[in-house]
Amino acid sequence: MKLYAYNNGSASAKALAAALGIKRLKHEGKIVEHTVINWGASHIARPICEGQRIINHPVGVSKAVNKLTTLKAFKEAGVVAPEFTEAFVEAWKWVAEGFTVVARTVLNGHSGQGIVLLDGNTNPEDFPEAPLYTKYIKKDQEYRIHVFQGEAFFVQRKARKMDVPAEQVNWQVRNLAGGFIYANQNVECPDVYKVEACKAIAALGLDFGAVDLITDKKTQLGYVLEVNTACGLAGTTLDKYVEVFRNFL
Repeated sequence: MKLYAYNNGSASAKALAAALGIKRLKHEGKIVEHTVINWGASHIARPICEGQRIINHPVGVSKAVNKLTTLKAFKEAGVVAPEFTEAFVEAWKWVAEGFTVVARTVLNGHSGQGIVLLDGNTNPEDFPEAPLYTKYIKKDQEYRIHVFQGEAFFVQRKARKMDVPAEQVNWQVRNLAGGFIYANQNVECPDVYKVEACKAIAALGLDFGAVDLITDKKTQLGYVLEVNTACGLAGTTLDKYVEVFRNFL
């Protein structure tokens, strides 16, 4: 068994391979190993031989890295996710109706890259042309649910970093730059959210992934935002991934 990473310099790929005691494959050459862990690569440069098992096929990963194809796959599979549109006119109509809209100017961005929030205070001339618009959901909680082969094996929750000043905290885009981290101590979430996370992985044709899910502040419904196929690994998160892969082996 070997590991193929989207980037040879990926710190999480290095950590996982080292902890599992397996080698990482370079992007050149031919894959001859029977089983390969694909860590976030939407394209494998090496030829894949017949009968090889690629854990997280690049076709599924390519769907996951693109926000639009992800949401389309969720819609087709009945995964609960934010309402979306590709149409500028429809997005503007949502704003006129009083909704806050998230414009995604970058479909494969991460950590809030390419996000523009639009509401009734947005000037028409500032409304961007974007390939994707979604209705903003006012969050109560945000979870990262890790799934492997149809089972949720680890749950984290977005939590505010208390050493970040209140005026620097971004409650709408909860990322590291906005003053948030993923906590895992004494974190649990309702089984219905775990079921939705497993459905999201299946909808993309993946074997594993870290599913980001938010809960609506009013209804407590869970909405899947995206799936990470090469999430950050450290501490307990790394230990959990090592455990599931070793059990698989």
